[in-house]
Amino acid sequence: MLRRTLLNPTNKSILIRFSSTSSNEAYNGVLTTLKKDLKAALVNKDEIKKNTIRNMMAALKNKIIDSKTHTIDTFEIYTTYEKMINQRKESIVEYTSNKRDDLVKKEQKELEIIKEYQKLLPVISKDELHSKVKNLLESLKKEDSNIQLKDIFNRIDWKVLPLEWNASPNMVKSNIVEQFKEMSNKTK
Repeated sequence: MLRRTLLNPTNKSILIRFSSTSSNEAYNGVLTTLKKDLKAALVNKDEIKKNTIRNMMAALKNKIIDSKTHTIDTFEIYTTYEKMINQRKESIVEYTSNKRDDLVKKEQKELEIIKEYQKLLPVISKDELHSKVKNLLESLKKEDSNIQLKDIFNRIDWKVLPLEWNASPNMVKSNIVEQFKEMSNKTK
C-alpha cells in the first residue's frame, strides 16, 4: 500500500492510503503467475524470458494506469497481450527485411512466450469466435434474409452472450461487423 501525506489548511498532516487494485482479480492472478515465472527466469538466467515477462508486467501496469477505473479485466489483458504479439510480428518482418537474423530469433522467442501466457487466459480463441459468429449470422439470415447490421446488434443480449462465449463485447461486435460485411459482399 502506498501512503501519501498531505497538508490541510490547518497545517496538520492527513494520511491518505492508496490501495493497489485489490478488486482486480484477473490482474492479480496474472501478476502472481508472472512474478513466479520471473523469479524462475532469474534463477535460470533466462534473459529473454526475464525481459519478456518484465515487459508484459509493465504493459499491464500501464494499462491499469491508463484505465479510468484503475482495473482491467481478462479481456483487456488478452488485448494487451495481442498488441504485444502484433508488435513482435511487425518487428520480425522489419528485422527480416534488414537481414538481422539475431534479432529475428529474439523476437520469435518473445512472441512464443507471450502467446503461451495468452493461452492461459480464459478467453475464446479467434477461430472459435469466428465460428460462433458465423453460425449466429447464418441463423439470423435464415430468419430474415434482409436483416441489417443494426438489427443484429439489437437482437443480441449483450449482458449474456459475451459471458457465454468468454469474449469481450468489443471482440464480438468487431467480428460481427467483419463477417457481416463479408457476407454482404458475397451476395452482391
